Order: sequence, then structure tokens, then C-alpha cells
Amino acid sequence: MRWLRPLASIALLVILSSCGPPLHERSITIEATEMRFIPDKLEATLGEQVFLTLRNTGKLGHSLTFQFPAGDRTISAQGGMEAIMAFPANVAGSFRFYCSVPGHAGMEGVIVISTP
Repeated sequence: MRWLRPLASIALLVILSSCGPPLHERSITIEATEMRFIPDKLEATLGEQVFLTLRNTGKLGHSLTFQFPAGDRTISAQGGMEAIMAFPANVAGSFRFYCSVPGHAGMEGVIVISTP
């Protein structure tokens, strides 16, 4: 029975190693000021889990909407506040983001998700 514990440990390691490479993470902070995003171009790599912080340094409320193939994703933050969003970068390409608050049409940018 002594051999059972090491054998079980080896079997567990083999199973876990066959699950594929670990998912990489990327943290991005984007600042919303009065009528612009800084930066207005974001980058991620296919397969990453993206954690995005919208930091609103302006006085007006702002939203951040990404137009992804699977559907739009939106977060909002009042002046002086932050909001956080997480999403998988699972499709390569360039995708538009913008502020959907009426009158904020110039607040836009692009996220480029590239292949490794």
C-alpha cells in the first residue's frame, strides 16, 4: 500500500498536465476624461483573460462598450469612480469600443487582439 500514494500523485500530475497550457492574464487600465479615452488603442493576445479597469477621471458619467462578435459588453462609471470588466480574448481581430452616453459620440477606440 505504500506505493499507492506516490502512484496517485503521479497520476494526478499527468492528468493536470494534459489540461493544456495555463491561461495568461492581461490587466489594462483605460482612463475616461471629458470626451476621450486614454489610451484609445488597446492590445491583447488571443487566449488571454483580460481584466480591464475603466477609471473615470472626469466629472461626467461615462460608459465603455466593446463590440465583440459574440455581443456587446458594457461597463459604466460615474465621475471619479472606477468599474472593472473581465473577458476572454478568444477571437483575433480589431474591435471597436465607445462611450454609449448620449452626446459622447467622439469617445471611441479600438482593441486589437492578435495571435501569439
